[in-house]
Amino acid sequence: MIFESSTYLKISELQQVCLKKNIPFASYRLPQDVEITTLIQCNSMPEELTSMNNVENKSGFIVAPFFCNENHAGYILSPDTIFHTDTIDSEFIEKLALNENFALVEKPLNTKVETTQSAEFIQQVNAALNAIEMGEFHKVVLSKVRLEMLHDDFKAEEFFLKLCAAYPNAFVYIMQLPKVGCWIGATPEPLLVIENDKVRTVSLAGTQMADKKDIDAYKWSDKEIDEQDIVTDFVEKNLQSLKIKNITKVGPVNYQAANLIHLKSSFEFPLHELNNRLGDFINALHPTPSVGGLPKNAAREFILANEKHDRNYYTGFLGPLNIDKKSNVFVNLRCLQLFDNHFVLYSGAGITKSSNAQNEWEETDNKMMTMMNVMNIPNTKKK
Repeated sequence: MIFESSTYLKISELQQVCLKKNIPFASYRLPQDVEITTLIQCNSMPEELTSMNNVENKSGFIVAPFFCNENHAGYILSPDTIFHTDTIDSEFIEKLALNENFALVEKPLNTKVETTQSAEFIQQVNAALNAIEMGEFHKVVLSKVRLEMLHDDFKAEEFFLKLCAAYPNAFVYIMQLPKVGCWIGATPEPLLVIENDKVRTVSLAGTQMADKKDIDAYKWSDKEIDEQDIVTDFVEKNLQSLKIKNITKVGPVNYQAANLIHLKSSFEFPLHELNNRLGDFINALHPTPSVGGLPKNAAREFILANEKHDRNYYTGFLGPLNIDKKSNVFVNLRCLQLFDNHFVLYSGAGITKSSNAQNEWEETDNKMMTMMNVMNIPNTKKK
């Protein structure tokens, strides 16, 4: 299905008005789909989620950070209006342009983030390797950030459409919420998919650059296989602890996401197995070892103690919940946070006993290229 340019123009106009007027909204395109859905909450503030309890009774676009604290909470955008690609109303856009409900809502400011230097990151990796050797944890995911100035002609709404075109297998989104800010991403990793009375989740780990080979031709080192096994074992044990039965597991298989190849295992089970425990399911899985580490608490404490930047909503989760009788909640990877005159890129790499610090730095560079390639920013391998 191909949409006319006038349809894409309406999508861009709608997003542009929301961005200009600071109106809470989220536009997204699901993997292997062409439909763009836009949720707008223009008459009230998104609800803060103090817990995941009763979340299965809510409908909207859910957003949660890597770690909830006094600075970052979970939110649900409950839409007043939902538009699909070909249903956007020009008259609605005109009325929305007059909306002043959020004119006085302050946007988040970037007061702390500086580009991570390679020496700093390598030092953190080596500290993690020492901690692994001492038995403090089996795996930890370390991240870095890169700050870039925006070009004068940059338009967020155009960048979103370029991501949709470039990455058909990713969950592509642009969203803006008070206290969360504006984020744009193309993430490959579903945390939770509910459709046709089935629930799906995945374990995704291991990374190498795609080089135009057949997908099955990519081979994996012991380090990458071990990293994938850690995440897969974590998912399986948590499904068992929730007493979920009738699970179908597929994988691991090679899986391409943008310019990268990963190992992926998929899990599927009947929806009735959740038995109104969606919040318990999310709490059990998040953060998975693919973004945090294992054991969960020890890895999280190491991350909070060693990473100098605030992850914010990077490696949190987000996506439509109970929209059109489906839920598609993804881990927030391959993303950037947008500010008035600059943006911040995030990426991370899983550290296990077999990791090499320089290789992990290069892996985080490669992951940033998902965004940078579409931005036309060269990888200068900042030191």
